Amino acid sequence: MAHEGVAVWIQGISRRSLADGTLARLVARGAVGGAVLSLRELGRETREGTAYRAQIRSLRARGVGAETALKALHRYDARWVCDVLAARFAATRGADGWVCAEVDPRSAGDAPGLLAEARALAGAVARPNLLVSVPATAAGLAAASDCLAEEIGVAMTHLYAPRHYRDAVDAYFEGLGRTREAGRPPTGSSVASFDVARTAKALVGRPGTAAPPARPAQALARAAYLLYEESLGTPTWRRLRNAGARQQRLLWPDAGEADPAAAVHLAEDLVAWNTVQAMSERTLDAVVRQGHPQGDTLSHRPADALERTAHSWATSADVERAATALAAAELRERARETEALTGDWRDL
Repeated sequence: MAHEGVAVWIQGISRRSLADGTLARLVARGAVGGAVLSLRELGRETREGTAYRAQIRSLRARGVGAETALKALHRYDARWVCDVLAARFAATRGADGWVCAEVDPRSAGDAPGLLAEARALAGAVARPNLLVSVPATAAGLAAASDCLAEEIGVAMTHLYAPRHYRDAVDAYFEGLGRTREAGRPPTGSSVASFDVARTAKALVGRPGTAAPPARPAQALARAAYLLYEESLGTPTWRRLRNAGARQQRLLWPDAGEADPAAAVHLAEDLVAWNTVQAMSERTLDAVVRQGHPQGDTLSHRPADALERTAHSWATSADVERAATALAAAELRERARETEALTGDWRDL
């Protein structure tokens, strides 16, 4: 995958993976070049594991409330992971070694609130290789653009359709453009996290929608990658590139496949230059043991009938409607989980 320009990042890292050295070993072996943290994983570990107990006791003894404590745990992890990946970040001159950490998903519809959360998270972590994960709602895209204008790196998340990705590209260009217009180099970095596997699963067998192609996740990824390639040919990007901007990368998050073979096949289907695959430890192990990538699977496709049909499906109104509903449902669930986690504070 590395030979095809794919960066592999680890997804689902928790305090346990940090404390037992799992992440450090993966980075030392060159197996991963970045990491994705989530409040969901933090919540699972606080309920089911022991790695956070000492810090939780310390915070509770100091009278720290639930909201502040949750942020403290997440930011502590983010600093730790950033430090583990600091050498990778330096060696690649910022091309890799990035760490994604989340803002509170309950702020997804509040642009000023998201910007304030992003500023606070970036300030508290205070590491150059941090990307603040911001949901790509209308409010989130506005906040992401503001972050980039302030040179705060962002991961735009909860993208479920090619049009959602196009909106993320526009927000990236807009934020960097504001930096350039202010007379500063457009150095803000970004990834766009497009969950093609979740969208594909939501559409298979969905009543009232066209039948998906044989490999729906790959069809969605190809449609998005085509938009990526087209964006690099625009006058806007040429101006930004000449001013020193980096390309925003597409990131394919882990699908959570229970079947290792299915996880491997999906990873092999999503290979293209300058992209990121975020994998759980289980998926990464399966890919290392069983994977046989066959080169680029997303770009330079022949325009035959099957390919045109797959592209038409991936960019259809059916997909866009289903993806918009999926994004809203996922953000509601994330907000509910975060609310429950703060409510459980006294019982942790």
